[in-house]
Amino acid sequence: MMLFRPGNEDEYPGTLNKELLFAHLHTKPSPHRMKRTVTLSLLLLFLHVAAYSQAHKVFGKVVNKQMEPLAFASVEVRELKSGVITKEDGTFELQLEQGKYEIIISMVGYLPMMVAIMVDKDHEQNFILADDETKNLSEVVIKAKVKDRAEEIIRKLISNKENILAASGPYSCNVYIKATQQDSAYRIKKTNQPGKQNNPGQETEAELARMAMAEISVKLDYASAQQFKEERIGVNKRGEVANLFYLSATEGNFNLYNNLIKAPSISQIPFISPVSYSGLMAYRFKTIKIERTGKQKIYTISIKPRQLSNATVEGEITISDSLWAILHCRFSLPVFHLPEYDFFEVEQQYDYVDTTAWMITRQKFTYYSKYGKGKKSGETVAVFKDFELNKKFSKGYFGNAVSITAQEAYEKDSLFWNKTRTEPLTNKEIKFIHYKDSIFNVTHSKAYLDSLDAATNRITWKNALFLGQTFNNHERERRWLLPPLVSVFQPFNFGGSRINLSMFYSKNFPSKKNISVIANASYGIRNNDLNGSVSFQRRYNPLNGGTYSFRVGKDFQYIYEGDAYINMLKRSNIYLNTSLGVGHTLGI
Repeated sequence: MMLFRPGNEDEYPGTLNKELLFAHLHTKPSPHRMKRTVTLSLLLLFLHVAAYSQAHKVFGKVVNKQMEPLAFASVEVRELKSGVITKEDGTFELQLEQGKYEIIISMVGYLPMMVAIMVDKDHEQNFILADDETKNLSEVVIKAKVKDRAEEIIRKLISNKENILAASGPYSCNVYIKATQQDSAYRIKKTNQPGKQNNPGQETEAELARMAMAEISVKLDYASAQQFKEERIGVNKRGEVANLFYLSATEGNFNLYNNLIKAPSISQIPFISPVSYSGLMAYRFKTIKIERTGKQKIYTISIKPRQLSNATVEGEITISDSLWAILHCRFSLPVFHLPEYDFFEVEQQYDYVDTTAWMITRQKFTYYSKYGKGKKSGETVAVFKDFELNKKFSKGYFGNAVSITAQEAYEKDSLFWNKTRTEPLTNKEIKFIHYKDSIFNVTHSKAYLDSLDAATNRITWKNALFLGQTFNNHERERRWLLPPLVSVFQPFNFGGSRINLSMFYSKNFPSKKNISVIANASYGIRNNDLNGSVSFQRRYNPLNGGTYSFRVGKDFQYIYEGDAYINMLKRSNIYLNTSLGVGHTLGI
């Protein structure tokens, strides 16, 4: 407020005298001004209310004491009498206004938990539920008056699974893996000639050429889902084995006693195990067969997903009603979560090992992928044996390396495989091995390799002028590569014409270590300048890809390599780069 003396209004321009002020206060406001004032007041009131009613995100994960995610657990806000259920990975999200709340987390088979939280910003809150050891699950089923005992049996299996998992403790075992694949696009067509039929047991050379097979012998050490390691004792690969599944025990854990079935090599989405409290809500169970063995009843129960989740499997499981343990199971994975497969099935055999623990002793994976008019079908069998249960591993035994393969593993002979092989070979697999071995013997004979060197090292005008000349020596395992003559003189280059010389050299050693050198020199005719570079790389550890390298050079470089072609030729886009680089790589 500005005060002024009467009669001196001119000294304070922009102020009102008392008469004008009195007139202003007693003047009736216009309707337009009143409307604008009301609108402004309502807007301020709305902003004031919104400031206090802004929702904050409360999110987190619900897990059990083994840190396994719990799907379909209830997360309820006590004050609001509402909440959400967790997703397949155990995560949840709530939208809450500022204030204090009590969050109640509950799930069948676990003790409920109540936690008070203060919400004034986005907040992460994780929960660990403890097992409810006093809950009598069978009584729940009886009260529900369920005629089919399938769900009751699954519940008893779930209540016993912690004992089953704990019985083995940390363990070691040997694993024999045999994986095969057939490309059906190259099968011979059926003959239409009368009196002639294709014999299924007589595979053609084309069919054998499109097969792939691998045999792996592994020593597996396992302490937990986060602590495990395998050592490949023997490796034998024939054909294109890149698409074969489960050549390593690290490619997936399909044990149904875990809450989640994880196979990151084929699906980023874990699948809910039917043998879990989350599975009770995610699946429908139905008894399809009952057998009696002595005093035991063996139940075969079908597993079908409900509409609650799509991260589920489908199949059947065989359970002993007195041991409450899995004897056998077979289930398929949903193909919409498998980018590379159109069908994928898992079959498992469980046995009582050393009268101590129920362990998976055999796994079989059957799968195929369609492409065009063809189909690649694969089958992998893994046999687990020689268990050492409740084994004590030294501190720090499980490091960063989860899979180790020594060079000797690739050099195992037929005597080793005849002793190691626990899964017999089929007639077709035997023919395939003989076929591939015969090709290997021919293509690795001295006469054949000498002929290849002679053809490669032959100097021709085509190689000398356009393709470049290679000199290879298979006995010393070294190779030289010289550029073609057309690349020596470069008339259109920055700063004028240049003469460019380069070479490549590589050397392999019996230990599978190698070295390689790349060198080039460029002389500018107009400016009499000399540029060039030398790169050196050495692989010192073939098992985990350990390499080191260095590079030194001086040459012209583009500032913006992805620019338009006309802009790349501008002087402002080119600079003379002097560099020194050192690199190191190591596989984990």
